[in-house]
Amino acid sequence: MTELSSADRFVVETPENIRFGYDVADIGSRFLAILIDSLIQGVIYVVLFFSLVVLANQLTVIELPSAINDALAIGVIIVLFIIQFGYFMFFEIILNGQTPGKHLFGLRVVKDNGAPFAPLDAVIRNLVRIIDFFPFAYGIGLVAMFFNARAKRLGDFAAGTLVVKQRQQVRLQDLQVVVAPSAAAPAPLGWAQLDAQDLALIESFFQREKNLTNSDALALQLAQRLAAKMGAPANAAPRAADAAKEFLRHLLQTARRV
Repeated sequence: MTELSSADRFVVETPENIRFGYDVADIGSRFLAILIDSLIQGVIYVVLFFSLVVLANQLTVIELPSAINDALAIGVIIVLFIIQFGYFMFFEIILNGQTPGKHLFGLRVVKDNGAPFAPLDAVIRNLVRIIDFFPFAYGIGLVAMFFNARAKRLGDFAAGTLVVKQRQQVRLQDLQVVVAPSAAAPAPLGWAQLDAQDLALIESFFQREKNLTNSDALALQLAQRLAAKMGAPANAAPRAADAAKEFLRHLLQTARRV
């Protein structure tokens, strides 16, 4: 995969010439997201604290061996560790790169080479979070984020990940617009096979193109579908995103002249 990126824009081009674009999340939005996650963790800590108080009161009437007391103390430390760092692993795995805080502010963790975000990536980036957290309040992580253009902390470097702003994903059927049939005479070269809804679909695509993260893949899918409907040979259909958009643009321009 080819990476075509700038400081605030991250684009990956696949071997099939399909580009996937993301806006890199800024430090401010990431801070707000982690603030929400920290508040949720705080609520969990409060619940745990009162639970331990109740448990301690119950245990005071029981003489437990010191080994059991030590084991309970170790258990509490493990639970605290899981809440602090396992929280992020858990949610990033089940929510595909998001925590409640990231979801609220439209952020998501993705692989910086365009590959799917995997559970192992969530484990790696959040284990290294322990180092990012030192000496306190993500001191090392903030320094790392300030000194690289994509605001990556050490955990992101270790896992090969990047936090991006999530934009609208649209499927081909979501673009369909219901319009009245056109009375224009059919044009040659396969135009008789296209109808007003096909043209409205192209029009809708170009109107919404800038707001779509999957515009290249969508253009390729739409162009190939319309080319097949027009009776074009399979080897004549567009095979690259740029060619697909040019094909769709040409169809739209021709339709406006007919």
